[in-house]
Amino acid sequence: MKYHALLPATPQMRDWCSFLGQEMLHWPGVKMCHLFGTCAFYHRKVMFAMLPGERSLDSSTAISFRTSTVDQDPDWCTFELTNRDLVGAALASLEKAYRDSMLHPFAPPIRSKSVMNFQNTS
Repeated sequence: MKYHALLPATPQMRDWCSFLGQEMLHWPGVKMCHLFGTCAFYHRKVMFAMLPGERSLDSSTAISFRTSTVDQDPDWCTFELTNRDLVGAALASLEKAYRDSMLHPFAPPIRSKSVMNFQNTS
C-alpha cells in the first residue's frame, strides 16, 4: 500500500477551497466533515469530493473528486487549482461529481465475509 504525505495547504489555497466548500454546502443533501486536515464532502452517504483544509492529499494545489463513467468503475481525479482563474472550472468539476453521485450512486465496497462451516463429525 502506497502512503502519501499530507502536505500543508497554502493560505491562498485554503481561501479558494473555503469558497468552493461554501458553494457546495448550498447544494441539496451535501454535508461536510473534517478528515485528516482535509474537508470531505458527501451527498447523502457518498463521498464525492475532498478539498484541502489545513492539509492536502496529492499536492499543495490539488482538489480531489470522484468521477463516474458508464464504462469504468468510479475513480478519484485531481484538479490542480494553480490560480484564481481556475476556480470556476473547479466548481464545474465538483458540480459534475455531485450530479454523478445523485444520478449514479456509487456501489458500496464489497466486503468479504468469512464464513466458517462446522460439520458434525461424530
